[in-house]
Amino acid sequence: MRALLNETRPDEKKTDLLIEEKTRPDRLQLIVADLMTELGMDLSDQHFKGTPARVARLYRELTRGLGTDPAAMLKTFHSRHRELIVVSDINFYSLCPHHLLTYRGKMHFGYVPDGKIVGLSKIPRLIQAMASRPIVQEDLVSEIADTFMSLVKPLGCAVRATGRHDCVALRGVKCHEAQMTTVALRGLFQEKNSLVEEFNQVLPRAAG
Repeated sequence: MRALLNETRPDEKKTDLLIEEKTRPDRLQLIVADLMTELGMDLSDQHFKGTPARVARLYRELTRGLGTDPAAMLKTFHSRHRELIVVSDINFYSLCPHHLLTYRGKMHFGYVPDGKIVGLSKIPRLIQAMASRPIVQEDLVSEIADTFMSLVKPLGCAVRATGRHDCVALRGVKCHEAQMTTVALRGLFQEKNSLVEEFNQVLPRAAG
């Protein structure tokens, strides 16, 4: 009888393993802790105790776009509209792949549909998902434009991004006010300067 009372049930073992798994530091957390120790930080300090876990969560959030499928975000609707559509002032942040420091800013997106439009919220979702990974800003706007052209097949699209880069502000030249603007044009936007001018005129005056 005593042996039966002391015996742990399988479901209790499973629960204990799940609790242990949740409380056990993951590999990224251990790497951050090693980095902090290497830099001379005392992990027993009250301000550092939870830092490895917080930094691990931060970088998982900053790179969440690595596992996303753009095709799943772009729901389309049939439309007779064949003129310019612009979504402006879309906030984005990304990671410089050279230093793993952030850059952030605003993006503006325009397209001319060819029978299909996308839900308004889908364009910011696409941009933010594709930005949430290590990628240089030059490639980011190009990949967003190419992805949209491939999946939605509009007559053309334009992407304009202006960002401030921490790798320039915090190190090296330490130029805090520098910002970079990159533009990607596809389809009709490459063929018609008037369409590019219309796109730029639609943007807010203070647009980056």
